[in-house]
Amino acid sequence: MKICFIVGAFPTMKCGVGDYTNKLAEELAKKGNEVHVITSTRANPNSNLLHVHNIVENWKMSAIKPIINKLKEIKPDIVNIQYPSDEYYRRTVSTLPPLIKMIIKCKVTITVHEYDYFNLGGRKKLRDKVRLYLNFFKLDKVITVEEKFIDRIKSDYPKADIVYIPISSNIPRSEASEEKQNELRKKYGLEGKKILSYFGFAVPVKGIEYLFKCMPHLDDDTKLLFINNLDEKNEYHKSLLDLIKSLNISDKVVITGFLDSDKDVADLLQISNICVLPFVNGLKKSNGSFLAAYNQKIKVITTRKKDEEDGNGIYYVEPNDEEQLLETIKKVLEDKKEYNRDVLTWDNVAKSHIDTFSKIM
Repeated sequence: MKICFIVGAFPTMKCGVGDYTNKLAEELAKKGNEVHVITSTRANPNSNLLHVHNIVENWKMSAIKPIINKLKEIKPDIVNIQYPSDEYYRRTVSTLPPLIKMIIKCKVTITVHEYDYFNLGGRKKLRDKVRLYLNFFKLDKVITVEEKFIDRIKSDYPKADIVYIPISSNIPRSEASEEKQNELRKKYGLEGKKILSYFGFAVPVKGIEYLFKCMPHLDDDTKLLFINNLDEKNEYHKSLLDLIKSLNISDKVVITGFLDSDKDVADLLQISNICVLPFVNGLKKSNGSFLAAYNQKIKVITTRKKDEEDGNGIYYVEPNDEEQLLETIKKVLEDKKEYNRDVLTWDNVAKSHIDTFSKIM
């Protein structure tokens, strides 16, 4: 099968949707498919498995012609558009499906990672709903990575043909030996300490402030391993660095910097007792940071969206509740159990896509 992905960002650009597309595309290529990716000029991937066409300077309407011309060259059996992306302009992506169907005459699907973008941040203007309806109508399949989106999409677009394919983690399960784990504890000054971890981009919706504010109330043997970078040139990052100073917790927070290696991230998560992810809007089950922590044998504390209950080493607190977060951290630190959870692999995800694509060919 000849498959072409269209995605706004792709490695080495920092983007969860781009990382997802890269993992899925490579797995599909390993299974004998010819896989192409049309993406931004700023992408600079290093893959021997994929045909990457980094041809889009910006995603305004002027991008449509080079995309269509490249698709004419490729002659794919199926095109999959990954949505959303911070790179996209609204009209460009909404115009592509009917044009691809008409000019390239191949099957067109779209993968929805966040439905609120389709709803334009909740502003359901009539012209926007009509345009989006026409796109859903023209699509051969809508793939969603969140099961809850099915009913929401169906309520707006009853004729949309939707399938749910769960996401896998970009971060593998750690295979670090006890010796390797001890080396990492020593490297980061965490020997004999109780370790909390945070992994993910540092943006306001992640609720990192609530985690930092818990640290002064935990004993000196409890450290926070912050697995990413904080850049003083970034206004929000600087506010977090200032908060660390004002709370006098510089000796309790270890910042690793950005790590290129997924394996290194997995190993650092594995040495922690708890990964804490206090999202201000509650957890999305497709969240990459959560899936990365879930893949390991550690406890996870995160925030609920509705009425999720604790289980299998996952503990939920209310969003934006610093006091409940602190009490839960103290309680869960006493839990010595390891959780060897079953995880969805990229092999599983690729097989589901092949099955979906085959049915609509």
